[in-house]
Amino acid sequence: MEWFHVNRSWMYDRCYIGRGGLKESFVNGVEEFVIKACQQQSYLNEWKLRCPCDKCQCTNIFPIEMVKLHLYKNGFMYDYHVWIHHGEQVPHVNDNDDHVRVSSSDVHVDESEQFVAMQDMVYDALGQHETFEPSNFNNREEPPNEEAQRFYDLLLEANEPLFEGAVDSKLSMCMKLLACKCNWNVPNQCLDFITTMLSDATPIKEGLPKSYYDAKRLVSMLGLKAKRIDCCVKGCMLFYDNEYGKNDGRLLQCKFCHHARYHDPKVGTSKRKPIPLKRMFYFPIIPRLQRLFASMQTSGQMTWHYDNRRPSGVLRHPLDGEAWKHFDQLHPEFAAEPRNIQPGLCSDGFNPYIQASAKPYSCWPVIVTPYNLPPEMCMSRPYMFLSCLIPGPHNPKARIDVYLQPLIDDLKKLRSGVQTYDISRKQNFMMQASLMWTINDFPAYGMLSG
Repeated sequence: MEWFHVNRSWMYDRCYIGRGGLKESFVNGVEEFVIKACQQQSYLNEWKLRCPCDKCQCTNIFPIEMVKLHLYKNGFMYDYHVWIHHGEQVPHVNDNDDHVRVSSSDVHVDESEQFVAMQDMVYDALGQHETFEPSNFNNREEPPNEEAQRFYDLLLEANEPLFEGAVDSKLSMCMKLLACKCNWNVPNQCLDFITTMLSDATPIKEGLPKSYYDAKRLVSMLGLKAKRIDCCVKGCMLFYDNEYGKNDGRLLQCKFCHHARYHDPKVGTSKRKPIPLKRMFYFPIIPRLQRLFASMQTSGQMTWHYDNRRPSGVLRHPLDGEAWKHFDQLHPEFAAEPRNIQPGLCSDGFNPYIQASAKPYSCWPVIVTPYNLPPEMCMSRPYMFLSCLIPGPHNPKARIDVYLQPLIDDLKKLRSGVQTYDISRKQNFMMQASLMWTINDFPAYGMLSG
């Protein structure tokens, strides 16, 4: 790629020393950046760009002229020689190519920028209101399906600026409030006080969240939902319905041990909300996998495993292993579609409380990881999806399969296919997934194997 060898030292040589003023090389370089960014991201709104200045750091989207002004005033963000947020990609480097190396620090993104992924999808959504012309070719572009379009519309609506010229939107303000609660364990009453204080101190009140509940409700409309499923206190069954004939959601006691579901035995006559004796959390895996195709940052990487098959004899990725090759031979139709997902599953127990506590507690998270991604991504934290959180206080042992039922139901749906929109190709397709393997220690291996 020619752009990788271009000298971009002008990006951090902005002003004349002692005299002030901008250097001509910097001004020309900013013009070059704007032109190339518009060319690389022609599928987006041609009048807006993500601002890579040192203050915004690619978290805000502004008109082109405002982006130029920000760059003239603040300069480029640290170590942005490769314009990864404006259409460029880090070139693939072979193991034998020692003359070109790209370290992780060359494309470093500050971990404190928690809102980059959200802004990426807002930026992608700007291109979903164009007219699509039919084509006779197989790679024709299509509008998003109804569910995907609804998500993009909600995303754009929530990302409207609070007022004309404002940097923040209602969505970004809600995200910051929720980040405050998660990072510093702020009580709900404190967040309600902050929202009231902001509303009283500003003349424009329409876009601001009125309470913590208001912020959480807006983000939950765009986010990924979680299900709370009541369990038998002994782990015999789940009080839950599915599409495969299981209708246990209204039972008041376990079918096997006949233990009560709720604390209050008179739940049928009381007007109070019943409190279950035990409850698990399930985070549906299908929308999380679909979200990987909803952003340009990840949708293009979901076919890495298909595009990088090499008979080199070197184990670089699970696709080079015998298990992956054997699976492809058994299921050639599944392997022929590069966007089909091949995830792995892992689980283990831990004590979320103080280790020296009098009563031991064993909590079991179940994590699903898609292995379509490159090696540096597929085992990183953003792509390790927590799917089940099995409560304690005891080890589920052989009854762990009871808690895995919602995940297995979703995997059955994925085996048949779920309609998904791929934003990198602008096509709808039937996304399938097949669980490849489990990763765990020997006690957990025995449990998962029955």
